[in-house]
Amino acid sequence: MGGVATDDEKQLFMRLPNLRGLEGGRRPPQGYALRAAGPADYPGVASVIGTAFEEPWDAARVARALGPAEGVEAIFVVVRGPQVVATASARVLPQAYPGSGYVHYVGVHPDDRGRALGELVTLAVLGHFAGRGLADAVLETDAFRVAALRTYLRMGFVPDYRQPHDPERWSQVMRTLFARGGGPARG
Repeated sequence: MGGVATDDEKQLFMRLPNLRGLEGGRRPPQGYALRAAGPADYPGVASVIGTAFEEPWDAARVARALGPAEGVEAIFVVVRGPQVVATASARVLPQAYPGSGYVHYVGVHPDDRGRALGELVTLAVLGHFAGRGLADAVLETDAFRVAALRTYLRMGFVPDYRQPHDPERWSQVMRTLFARGGGPARG
C-alpha cells in the first residue's frame, strides 16, 4: 500500500444498493428502547460516539456536527433506562450522494455490545431513508471496526471502491473478518 493514507483513504466506503425489503418491526432486546433523539439526549450521544470513535465529544459538538446544517435529518438512539447506549444518525448530502442516504456515526457503548444494537439503530436510519423515498444508502467506516463491518455486510452493504488501492484494502479486511470469527456473522 505504500505512502501515508489521506483521511479519505483511511475510510472504507460501503453501499446498500437497495432500501426495499428492509426488516421491519424489529424490536429492541428486553430492557432497551429505540427512539428518535432530542437535545436532552446529546450528552449521552456524545458519550457513546466518544467511546466508539475514541475522540472527544460533548453535547455542544453533537449539536453542531449532527445538526441540520451538516445534513443530518434525524438521530436515533437506543436507551437502557435513561442512558443512551447506541446511536446512529441519518444524513442526506444530495450534492455528494444524489438519491442516497448517508448512515452516519453509528456507535454502541462497550457495555452493551453484542446485542445487535448497532444493527437496530442502523435499521432505524435506513427506515428513515426509505420513508423519504431514497434509493439506497452509503456509509464510511474504519477497517479496525470489525464488529461494525460484520454487521454492515450481514445487512447487505457491499464494498464500494473509491480509491485505487481499495480492492487490496478490502481483501485485507475480509481476511481479518474471516480470521476473527468466520466472516460477517453476528458480532
